[in-house]
Amino acid sequence: MLRIFLTVSVLFWNQLAAEKAVNEVIDFCQDADCLEPVEAILGKNYNELEFDFRQWIATDAYGDNIQDAVDFNLMKFFNYSRCGNVADTIVPISAPWGFRGYLENGTVQQIFKVYTLIVPQVNDPPEPLDPTVKIGIGTPIWFYTRSFDHSFHPPEVKELVTQFMGDLEKDNQPFNRTTFIIAVFNTLGLMEIGFEKIEQ
Repeated sequence: MLRIFLTVSVLFWNQLAAEKAVNEVIDFCQDADCLEPVEAILGKNYNELEFDFRQWIATDAYGDNIQDAVDFNLMKFFNYSRCGNVADTIVPISAPWGFRGYLENGTVQQIFKVYTLIVPQVNDPPEPLDPTVKIGIGTPIWFYTRSFDHSFHPPEVKELVTQFMGDLEKDNQPFNRTTFIIAVFNTLGLMEIGFEKIEQ
């Protein structure tokens, strides 16, 4: 029942048309039973997506090698899901996986929170044995997202995040300027960059 793909050969992708990529995310999540938006407003350059209740496991990572940080910590999540928890049981996890990045004065910082989701059918996930892995629970939230399905190199993340921020600012959108999310849905090149929508 483990639905996450842990062999991440290529993590980042070039931008494609937003509507096509969002439809691919929704189709993939329907097939793989992963988190899909409960509401979507599709736009020309980016989309607004609402996500419902979700639970995840996460750990902090540091440095500028994003791909190594994600790959290393995905193995921690795999271990957790395969009996590396206080209940000594299998805990199903699912796509997307990725990281929350932090911004200071518009600059990407060298600290990340790597995460993956626990399937919603797990009502009370057991605590991890690894003290660096934490369980989180989220309430409904809206994101501005930009979808991709072709590879790009980790150093391009900063450029793509900056471009997306500029587009949101140009449109006077209310968003959290201190963090961003990278969500990866499969190893074939399906991902999103997201900024949390905030109240004006």
